[in-house]
Amino acid sequence: MAPKALETIPEHLREYITDQNPDLYTFIDHASWRYIMRVSKKFFAETAHPLYLHGLEATGISTERIPLVSEMDSALKRIGWRAVAINGFIPPGVFLEFQSLKILAIACDMRKLENLGYTPSPDIVHEAAGHAPIVADPGYRAYLEAYGEVSRNAIISKYDVELYDAIFNLSEIKEDPNSTEKLIADAQARFETVAKKESIPSEAALLTRMAWWTTEYGLVGKLDRPLIYGAGLLSSVSESYNCLKPTVKKIPFSLQATIDTKYDITSQQPQLFVAKDFAELTTALNEFADSMAFRRGGAYGLETAVIAQNTVTAVLDTGIQVVGTIVSLERNAEGEEMGFTITGPKQIAFHDKAHDELTQYRLGNTIYIPLFELQISISNIEDLKRKLHTTGLHTKAGHRILGQFVKEADFSNHLGKMLVLENVKIIDRNDKVIFEEFQKPYPLIVGHRVTSVFGGAADRREFALRNSTRSKKVDSHKTNLTDDNKGLNDLYRTVREFRESGEKDVNLLEPIHLELNSTYQNDWLLRLEVLELYKRLAPNSVYAAQILKSLASIAEKFPENKDLIKRGLELIK
Repeated sequence: MAPKALETIPEHLREYITDQNPDLYTFIDHASWRYIMRVSKKFFAETAHPLYLHGLEATGISTERIPLVSEMDSALKRIGWRAVAINGFIPPGVFLEFQSLKILAIACDMRKLENLGYTPSPDIVHEAAGHAPIVADPGYRAYLEAYGEVSRNAIISKYDVELYDAIFNLSEIKEDPNSTEKLIADAQARFETVAKKESIPSEAALLTRMAWWTTEYGLVGKLDRPLIYGAGLLSSVSESYNCLKPTVKKIPFSLQATIDTKYDITSQQPQLFVAKDFAELTTALNEFADSMAFRRGGAYGLETAVIAQNTVTAVLDTGIQVVGTIVSLERNAEGEEMGFTITGPKQIAFHDKAHDELTQYRLGNTIYIPLFELQISISNIEDLKRKLHTTGLHTKAGHRILGQFVKEADFSNHLGKMLVLENVKIIDRNDKVIFEEFQKPYPLIVGHRVTSVFGGAADRREFALRNSTRSKKVDSHKTNLTDDNKGLNDLYRTVREFRESGEKDVNLLEPIHLELNSTYQNDWLLRLEVLELYKRLAPNSVYAAQILKSLASIAEKFPENKDLIKRGLELIK
């Protein structure tokens, strides 16, 4: 699919796009970004996919400042992709729809300094410095594009949505600078409760596992010396540093292994999968796609939808698309589909375009959709009317449909017209009523078999606009500036301005050093930045020695920062 101009993004996706406001980033944020990028470039020069460093440049990502999504969009256009700004977590189906359109959705929030090594919440480090660089590789790009198309058809279960909500809640609270320890603990408990529930993995869940072990935490190349390409690793200065150690098991990539292996977003991964090359990923993806309901259809597809308990589209051999939550299906002795029942928000469509008049008839009802013998033809309206008036319409299951003709509804050039009935009753061979509708018109859906079942609605725009639960478009991302860190942020700004101005009078740094010692004894990153300036301009300064001593004390007091401080000192050397 050719990339669309951002102005032509489907309307139902625009509500997830936000405005990136550079003024919301603090000087602490920019210092955090600078640290991450400098450490990453040094480490990944030897340990990441060879295209990583080139990919940073090719996708408009610099070291000194948090990138602008508009600049990344301009850079990505050259390789046939686009970029849009979003606000943190978006529903999985929406993210995949962006990806299927070759649009990289960039979360614009910046992780807090205390989460510099790793955060479970999508942020601009993860999306920009993690995902974007490897997109420049044609083989990897082909895998991403294929994954977007396949995943867009995946059936998402009710449990998937519940888990997504719990993860979203946890990540938002963890990254909120105003969150309390109790709020974080409650969100963690909620996530763990949902995560422990027993459920049959949906197609979307299995594909998410595949994505987790490839696009997020994938390694490529030789098993004994793999290279990093997964965005979760490329955006985590802590986990990427640890992942190549022998303590993390390296397993040859296989489709079955990745979809069978669960993951925990709250901790570092105990094993990783190594692909020979990106072509192997695409081959495995196509293998999985052949097993999915959108390609298999029939009773298998309908049963997959019943288990998921979520909105799907069932496509009939006549081309009619029936959207809703499938709650049951009827089979014959050979296991073939005879009919199915749907509930919840519904839609009737053809070629992914909803028929507004027919769709509105079905809202709020539980509907039985019968399948007919081959001799029932939707193109012969007069024959359908005659049979309806005399014997009723006979289905594959041996049921009869009775009702009165009301009108003909224009459906499409391909299908001509469709009958709209009233006072509909469906009875089985024993004259038992299995379905009836006396309150609303009933459009007669005619088909012999189900050729495909895929996740979500056929006409996603119409369905989302009619059934959206989002209250309003999110205008912008959040800021990490708080009343507590305003003073510290001012110090970060002073140091950045000093460095960028080319100033050489180190005496101007003395107030910064004294303020850190008196008020911000636990801040390590600004001390590293000040030490860097002393080492360059006055390496023998007594203050440089004092800063080194303070950093050693912080590392001892906060072990989680020990490696971060060590790697920062290595950059200065």
